Amino acid sequence: MQVLTLTETTHIDHPTVLTMGNFDGVHLGHRILLEKLVSRAKQLRAHSVVVTFEPHTRQVIKNEPVARLSTLDEKVTLLTSFGIDYLVVIPFTKDIAVLQKDHFVENILANQLNVKEFIAGEGHRFGRKDHSEEKNLSFVDEKKHFSSIKIKLYGENSVTAGSTEIRRYLSEGLISEAVNMLGHPYLIIASRVRGKHLGTELGYPTLNFMSPPSQKTVPPAGVYVAEVEFGSSRLKGCLYFGDCPTFGDREIHFEFFSLDLVEQDPEVGEMCRIWIHQYIRKEIAFAGREALTAQIEQDVTTIKNYFVKE
Repeated sequence: MQVLTLTETTHIDHPTVLTMGNFDGVHLGHRILLEKLVSRAKQLRAHSVVVTFEPHTRQVIKNEPVARLSTLDEKVTLLTSFGIDYLVVIPFTKDIAVLQKDHFVENILANQLNVKEFIAGEGHRFGRKDHSEEKNLSFVDEKKHFSSIKIKLYGENSVTAGSTEIRRYLSEGLISEAVNMLGHPYLIIASRVRGKHLGTELGYPTLNFMSPPSQKTVPPAGVYVAEVEFGSSRLKGCLYFGDCPTFGDREIHFEFFSLDLVEQDPEVGEMCRIWIHQYIRKEIAFAGREALTAQIEQDVTTIKNYFVKE
């Protein structure tokens, strides 16, 4: 998948089938849309194009912070698996937000991105909310540059998967429910940092990771089933998120104990992909190291059993 940042000189020569949106979390509803996109592109012998926006459109339009399910790097990772030809990132500004629809359709979609077919999920709108969805899509068809298709986006058990609901699940520690709507473990890309070797002293050496940016949705402090991926390695293990209240003097961070052996750990500063599967328990301040070590042993056993069942 080729990633392009839209500029005035961006141009795709080959005909394209395109879809557009924030794609925050790349959840089950998005999956239906993306699979349709790739399928139609193959049928029409066109290139598949996903257009997304950075920052999140609501952050610019409403001038308020948005709790994100995916940073741009995480979005790229999640979208890569679909076999999409191009991801086009539009730097979203107030000028783009008020851009006239006819200019956007004719100059950007038709001329620059060479769109022959536009695929939209239910509820998709071009531009401001003073136009209905149907009027938006008919507006595209009226221009005769390309055709449009609207599809229904359903998630687990025919329930529409939505980013807002997923954020709520994650914030409440309901990881299994969030994963069911996402269709994949929850992804956090984080940089490895040096630890204080407390895990090694306890007999459970860990990889330490910097806490994600403030706009990223993170689960409550506690212990989770997770995998850490870097290079060609993917390690199963136990993830802790918090500030280590048993010891104090720690910043909020992620700490991962691997159940797998690996020839070489990721370098300090290397960006790693953390995949969170399930919540195990909340954060606890223990009376001392002995109590903490006993609990870690129980956590590791629970997590080993999870992966055996999987």
